[in-house]
Amino acid sequence: ATRFNRSFLAKMLYATGASENKNYNVALEEVRKAEILAGDNEDMLMQVLSTRADIYYRMKDYEKAFSIYEEALIKNMEDFTLLNNYAYYLAEQNMKLKEAERMAKKVIENEKDNYTFLDTYAWVLYKRGKIRDAEKIMQRIIDNTENKDAEFYEHMGFIKMKRRECESAVENWEMALKIDSTKVELFKEIEKCRGRK
Repeated sequence: ATRFNRSFLAKMLYATGASENKNYNVALEEVRKAEILAGDNEDMLMQVLSTRADIYYRMKDYEKAFSIYEEALIKNMEDFTLLNNYAYYLAEQNMKLKEAERMAKKVIENEKDNYTFLDTYAWVLYKRGKIRDAEKIMQRIIDNTENKDAEFYEHMGFIKMKRRECESAVENWEMALKIDSTKVELFKEIEKCRGRK
């Protein structure tokens, strides 16, 4: 980003990397510079808003993150990545779940085979208490994807637990941990589930 000082892409990549490393102030500063480089380019400005919202969400400043998402959606209600991310984050915070479901549904109506988007829709349905519908979608994802994503198995575990299928929940969480050993919070869920038997 220093070398290619006038490159929008370099700034955005640097911001994303800094955010992944929890260097949020650096990330926000790079996004600010990227916004200047974007000028009047609507697509670039949408990327800036989306990345900025994501950084604030990671900082746990949910109010700020969600107000940026709202601002971005006023500009473009057809940006499926934006709609998906906002719906997922709302579900994670158990906020505006009806709205989150509407957004996630709109996304999958247009992106039927995107398993990340389908996972978001299933997770929103789970949070709304529509457990069977969520389970059907998650089963389809797990059965059909080559990509073994820890998130998919983690979510399926919670769905199975809600259906009182503890053994199956534990199997899914163990698979999630096998794929991503950093999901240590799942050990607590496994213990809880086993304790219910």
